[in-house]
Amino acid sequence: MAVDWLKLFDEMCARLYSAALSDVLDEMGFRDQVVSPLLGIKPLRSEWVAAGRAKTLYNEFSTKAEDPYELAIVGLDQIEPGQVLIAGGSVEDLGIMGELSAHRIIQRGGRGAIVHGYSRDTRQLLELEFPVFCRGGSPIDTTGRSRVTAVDVPVRFGDREVRSGQIVFADADGIVLIPPEAEEAVVTGALRRVDEEAQVRNDLRKGSSFREVWDRYHIL
Repeated sequence: MAVDWLKLFDEMCARLYSAALSDVLDEMGFRDQVVSPLLGIKPLRSEWVAAGRAKTLYNEFSTKAEDPYELAIVGLDQIEPGQVLIAGGSVEDLGIMGELSAHRIIQRGGRGAIVHGYSRDTRQLLELEFPVFCRGGSPIDTTGRSRVTAVDVPVRFGDREVRSGQIVFADADGIVLIPPEAEEAVVTGALRRVDEEAQVRNDLRKGSSFREVWDRYHIL
């Protein structure tokens, strides 16, 4: 039976957390799937969670002011249900994601945005309850400073690379990149892990020791 990924993305947001995904990936031999927290990319609101397939936009410095959003418009108009916008490239202090882009992503059925850099319109994004993960807010516009130069190309986040179509998961603890060749096994394994951790949590509340729960579940 084919996986209903849109439904599964909802379940991931409701039940999963990045640590469980990271642990399952480690156990499966995928030990380099988490974006480094040293990059400082966090949700604008700590409780926000995003899960979906990446839609990548690559930004580069550019002083060309004519039609500054040409490829950004192309990329945003291509967003499909279940996708998460991934924006990055060779820019640093500019706001490369904002409220109007969020409106378009929402209308297209997108599930959030992860930015290697800064966003703008922070108060409006908070009011929209649109999950944005970034290094913080910046009011600096991209016009005459940078532009999207490619869509659906790999975008680097430090020493990790995000590819269009790859499933990404992000919460307050970090950003996890799921290998395409194992996506269903990883997600189902992580959902099973959170059920097991719930059992561990319940046993600890009843007075079990760490040694007892470790011997019982091999989870801590």
